[in-house]
Amino acid sequence: MRITVTVDEPTPEFQTKLLALLTDHAQDVETDTTWTEERATHYYRMLPARARRIVKEAVQRGGMVPADALRDNPDDSLRGHSAPLSRILQRGKMLRRWPEAMTQPVTGVGPGFGKVEGYEIQADLIDTFQAAIYNVEK
Repeated sequence: MRITVTVDEPTPEFQTKLLALLTDHAQDVETDTTWTEERATHYYRMLPARARRIVKEAVQRGGMVPADALRDNPDDSLRGHSAPLSRILQRGKMLRRWPEAMTQPVTGVGPGFGKVEGYEIQADLIDTFQAAIYNVEK
């Protein structure tokens, strides 16, 4: 059996009771961590301009945007460009727009600490985020 529950703007009392019920049955509850068009639209809308550019370029380029494509000048630093990607993911969790288990849709590619070589979005998320970009920019 599969039950999907969506509650828009629950009262605090109802939310407390529902979360308590779900906690009591946590072993039987599977959280939906799928990036839907609605979730992706909220995420993209909340991003500042530089982070939106990373997402948009990755989507438009088929999943990967090289770091050089994000620089307006060859010597420009990308420091601080990707921090909002994580921050907005966390904010959405706090606002309960998506569950705690949601994963980052766009990640940095590179050797680890230091400069990134680019950013990528999972191939199966490209269409979802393309729709989100359209929803926000139309």
